[in-house]
Amino acid sequence: MAYGQLKAPTNIRIDFRPSPRQYELWKLLQPDYCPHCGGHIIQVQSGYDQQGNPKYVPQCENCGTQDLPQLILGGGAAGGGKSYLGSCWLVSSCIRFADIRAVVARKTLKSLKESTFNTIKKVCKEWGLVEGEHYKINNLEGTLTFWNGSVIIMKEMADNPSDPQFERFGSSEYTIAFVDEVSEISEKAIEVLFSRLRWRTAETFKTARMLMTTNPCINWVRSRFVQDDDGNPVKCRIGEAYLPFSVWDNPDRLFVQSYVAALNKISDPITKSRLLYGNWDFVDTNEAAAYWNFDGAKHLVTNLREKVYNPLKPIVSSWDFNVQPYMSTLSIQIDYEHKKVYVLEEVLGKPEEKENNTPKLSKKIANKYLTEKHLGGLFITGDPAGLSRSTQTEEGVNNYTIIMSNMDNPILRVQKKLLTKQPAQVTRLEYVNSLLNGYDGWELQIDMRCRRLTEDLVYQKKNADGTKSKAKVTDPKSGVKYEKYGHLSDCLDYVLCLFLNNTWAKFQKKGDASVIETTTTPIYGGFSF
Repeated sequence: MAYGQLKAPTNIRIDFRPSPRQYELWKLLQPDYCPHCGGHIIQVQSGYDQQGNPKYVPQCENCGTQDLPQLILGGGAAGGGKSYLGSCWLVSSCIRFADIRAVVARKTLKSLKESTFNTIKKVCKEWGLVEGEHYKINNLEGTLTFWNGSVIIMKEMADNPSDPQFERFGSSEYTIAFVDEVSEISEKAIEVLFSRLRWRTAETFKTARMLMTTNPCINWVRSRFVQDDDGNPVKCRIGEAYLPFSVWDNPDRLFVQSYVAALNKISDPITKSRLLYGNWDFVDTNEAAAYWNFDGAKHLVTNLREKVYNPLKPIVSSWDFNVQPYMSTLSIQIDYEHKKVYVLEEVLGKPEEKENNTPKLSKKIANKYLTEKHLGGLFITGDPAGLSRSTQTEEGVNNYTIIMSNMDNPILRVQKKLLTKQPAQVTRLEYVNSLLNGYDGWELQIDMRCRRLTEDLVYQKKNADGTKSKAKVTDPKSGVKYEKYGHLSDCLDYVLCLFLNNTWAKFQKKGDASVIETTTTPIYGGFSF
């Protein structure tokens, strides 16, 4: 079959020799193919919807598995051959099947035309296809059309405030999709595009397939496919898969040698570990952030809790009482002798677990430290505003009385220590940033698994007046507005001002004498050992 003036080639030369990791990804992308046993895919009825219509799920005809990846992430180090494999997949699929519609997408058309689309054209040329004879390109429409009517369509995936639901995709129908640099794209955009993969799917691939590629990033891609919010490996959802790549997974040995040499010249160790080794635990730096002296390479420590936690020394449990996106606490130990602050873990009260309230979270923390046989005692601190009575409680009852009541246990030996009022934001931000830079000989170490605190320290912005930005976002599911960043960093602030009281007093004397003062007695003196 010929399309217009185009004609089928007579001597296609496909010379694609994937590396073992590329081949593993390649198998996940193949049409009508079970990656577990190589069997065919069929649709089986799984029940009925609310209107009484039958529902179907894909299943391997041979082994019976329903875990058939459709949304697939190839992620990791730069130069691993991810984009090249994706380009080969699109071109080979369009050659194999007539009249299919394959999408190639990036955040902007400009970046797409300058990168991934050039790779697609390179693949066509390497395989002996001639532009104008076997395929044609329409730059105005952003399409590459083959002789058999199959087409590769360029799509821009940037969020548009005037089109938050991506209605510009309309009733479009596509067969497969390849989204390069997916870290630049919102989860909503991906899900909307995936819902449009239905054109000739039943006759060709049997199930929708979308390939996404990216270098390590800190956003929804990491938490959905790679690591959960505690740094543990994600167990991908049914129908989803993640394959890690390194530069050594590229089969082009000469390319690998030259590219590794170039990456080794990168002076920033964080950037190097991300691009060369595919490290997903990297932390961005943000000079516009409220905590401008935070440095992930310096302050984050892998498995810090296992290395330094002492069950015979007190834990400071610092609280922030906002209920969205969660109720927040930090658990901290302080080594006064060596001037080290250890942020051991963050314990959260999540709405989905109905723990984003003071009674439930305080019981959770009490049970946690009783189970772990913590004998060093607990200090409860946090936002002084928690002393205010809630309209839902009786006179004399507040967040802290609830905490003390629920955690009253002779083993835990809970004590309350609070600032008389919140320290001025401008001064305390400068103070915490000075501590991050080693002020008064102090060193701050944070367990790598404190993901939300790390996000606060990286992404919370500073207002022009030197205060923290408390910008709100809207939860897409509940419609509730809340402050996205700042809850756990507030918890940290309270501890550093109250429990490093001599250093805080010293810092205040350098600046405005009118800022609040705190007690200068040894805070840990309340416990005997």
